[in-house]
Amino acid sequence: MNSTAVTPRAWYRSTFAIALVGSLLMWAAQPPLALSWLAWIAPVPCLLLVQADELPGRRPYRALYFAGFVFWLLAIYWLCWPYPLLTWLGWLALSAYLAVYLPAFVAITRAVMFRFAFPLWLAAPVVWTGLELARAYLLTGFLMASIAHTQVNSLTLIQISDLVGEYGVDFLIMLVAACIAEGLRIADCGLRIQSFCPSVKVTRQHSKVLRIAGASMPAVVAIGATLAYGHWRLGQHAEFADSKFERGPRVALIQGNSLAEWKQDPSREDQIMRDYIRLSEEAIAAAKHTGDGHPADLVVWPETMYRKPLRSFDPGFKLPPNVPATTEDIVAGDRQNLAALAKHLGVPLLVGVDRYHVVADEHSGSDAPTVQAYNSAALVDREGTIVGTYDKMHRVMFGEYIPFATWIPYLYRLTPLTGGIEPGDKPAALWLRATYCFSPNICYETAIPHVIRRQVATLERSGNAPVALVNLTNDAWYWGSSELDMHLACDVFRAVETRTPLVVAANGGISASIDRVGRVRARGGKQTAEFLLADIEPGYLPSWYVQFGDWFAALCLACCLTAIIVEWRYRRALRHRTLPPPSE
Repeated sequence: MNSTAVTPRAWYRSTFAIALVGSLLMWAAQPPLALSWLAWIAPVPCLLLVQADELPGRRPYRALYFAGFVFWLLAIYWLCWPYPLLTWLGWLALSAYLAVYLPAFVAITRAVMFRFAFPLWLAAPVVWTGLELARAYLLTGFLMASIAHTQVNSLTLIQISDLVGEYGVDFLIMLVAACIAEGLRIADCGLRIQSFCPSVKVTRQHSKVLRIAGASMPAVVAIGATLAYGHWRLGQHAEFADSKFERGPRVALIQGNSLAEWKQDPSREDQIMRDYIRLSEEAIAAAKHTGDGHPADLVVWPETMYRKPLRSFDPGFKLPPNVPATTEDIVAGDRQNLAALAKHLGVPLLVGVDRYHVVADEHSGSDAPTVQAYNSAALVDREGTIVGTYDKMHRVMFGEYIPFATWIPYLYRLTPLTGGIEPGDKPAALWLRATYCFSPNICYETAIPHVIRRQVATLERSGNAPVALVNLTNDAWYWGSSELDMHLACDVFRAVETRTPLVVAANGGISASIDRVGRVRARGGKQTAEFLLADIEPGYLPSWYVQFGDWFAALCLACCLTAIIVEWRYRRALRHRTLPPPSE
């Protein structure tokens, strides 16, 4: 550890107080306050702790954990809103898990600095980025309230996401904060020296200024390079858009405001369908009366808002004798219902729908069939033909399935869920008139970078590069809270990362149209019933992130794991008296 490192001053002696300041600043940088500039200084308190000779207090890492716990309780408070009597347990459990990352960050960063002699400006962003990748994968992944998302409105800054994903923005912010913390450390050392040696004030002052300037250089270079790349990418996009004379598809995004509890009230389903049909008719009419007269090419309904199921059966499956229909009749009836709606509107329709597949379980010893449920999207053309379906691939734990409930079905009785859904096995390329290819995704799939990246990469390799990503979601569960803003921030980053326009149809809001550079061209309100007309730019721009994936964040995570192993082995050897005590 650098011998000039200093322990925080008297009023900083509480690790919890220092870390809590950082947690509160980070929370203020997130929605609902969204003071994005605070994100650049929010990590500084914890980075001052990283540089300290010793962490204050008897159990500093426990204090760091509780400070992180406070942040997550505040940041994802909306998680307890769907079912206040039940989901508060998930809110506490998820917050308790996510709070682990703050003490892990401090501990690993100190290990990297001490064992490998990395400067703070490099160690801190490497460790933070590696842990963010871990957060995106562990327990199915949760990356909302990322520090990168605070900069969602800084278009020039976030363009680097098409290189290494949103993790590049994480790295940049932490690098700048580390340079600030290093500058404060140098300034504090200078003040202490001057208080003891007034006669060397001038010489020390000049040296201090030079050292602070040197500490700031990594931040200056990194920000300069990022902004230069962002300006180049935005200019490239502008030239690309100007060179395109053909028009892209016009998509009507239908945003109802049906409360989530309607699933428990079958009498509400017909009303929901009527509301969405009315909004669709208004959107189609509005498109025809725009200045260019360009009609709607596609109408999109949010997740599960088409309230009649699509059912299918294993070949040869027989219904019980008391059912006055055949499997063919049921399948044909479901398809006719959807076809009738598309024909009524006269426009192709992409809807969120519940899909069920019935499997005859010959080995269960029971006559009851196995029903596999899917959270799906279905595209039907204006003639009523179902072009294709997509089954949600990335399920939400405790929202769409419960771990181990396959073996212990009773677990579902403890929750509002009636049963879990099955994951889909591949992305869908849904072609409209063999002209436009749309790639649907559902709900929180856009909250995880690698989920959308893999889908786009798979489609591009098969020659089905989508003209747009379409997110169908039902965010009415969260009653217009900051969850809607956080979800939209995820959507913006997915558009930039893949260089693919993304449109959102969200029940309860926020529906939006986002172009390939992350500009929100249109957005709906919260808890409003309305529609948006989204004109999608055609064409294709390449993305390194789609092509190469999470190599950068994975390298950072590898550094974290290496530091953990080296530190563990050192501590283990120290216990056996084979190494001298650490200098720190």
